[in-house]
Amino acid sequence: MNKFLKIFRQVLILQITLSAAMQALAADASDPRYVGELHPPVMVSDKSKKIAVFFLKSNFKNSIANTHVATGEIYYFQVKPLIPELKYAWKVEGDQISSVFFYDWKTPERAGRSMYVLTKTVVSNRIFEGLSYTVMELPIISEGEKLSLHFFPGDLQDSKLQNCYEGLYLEESKAVTCAYKNASDIKKYLALQDK
Repeated sequence: MNKFLKIFRQVLILQITLSAAMQALAADASDPRYVGELHPPVMVSDKSKKIAVFFLKSNFKNSIANTHVATGEIYYFQVKPLIPELKYAWKVEGDQISSVFFYDWKTPERAGRSMYVLTKTVVSNRIFEGLSYTVMELPIISEGEKLSLHFFPGDLQDSKLQNCYEGLYLEESKAVTCAYKNASDIKKYLALQDK
């Protein structure tokens, strides 16, 4: 009986996850009544605990004047053990999410796993033409039976991973390249800091 309940629970979790993802994909991107998907859902696990992370796009971004609207938001819910409660993690400011990846910190002061979200934004103004890459760290916290994802707004983000430009400074005709525009290069950089 316990085996049947365990299988039923896993099927139910999968159905909820797929249903939420399909609803996000089915929403018309031009219809502001719906949220879209900025990035496919990600599963995060630690031993017997697991959360599903959703990256939802706000379709109100270009339709609301005189107020800031983030490009999207990050939500998660506990999959294992199942707690069907959607939790808010943080907002996404870039035009699109280029990559979502993980890094396991070894340094005692920072020990633990973090999820990183790399965003890419098109920049076009009288000074610069190109792209800007920004990395956001969300620590994964394991407490008791729960796994959670948090962003701490008071923590300073690494300045080298914020607004890393690639393109052309127009006034000086100077081309620049961003060294941190993919997960592999960022992980190498984090490993150098992890001492």
